[in-house]
Amino acid sequence: MKVQATTYKGIEFVSLQDLPADQQLLLQHNNEVERIKILIDGKVSNHCIQYKDYSAWYANVFSKSVPSVKESVEVSVQLEEIAIAKI
Repeated sequence: MKVQATTYKGIEFVSLQDLPADQQLLLQHNNEVERIKILIDGKVSNHCIQYKDYSAWYANVFSKSVPSVKESVEVSVQLEEIAIAKI
């Protein structure tokens, strides 16, 4: 699921810690997506990504590398049917 942007002083971004676990894991090992730091109310938020970069990564990498839920369910049903047929 693609998350919505957080906007602070005109900067649209996402924080890695706010992403679903599968996205966090893939982005942890991706050095091509630039991390930014944002100072919010005197506290530095590390490990943020500009939303435009996150959105491009999501469309070009994540959505193509992770099968959709519908595809996963269809594969599970097919495997179950094969297993039952072999019994």
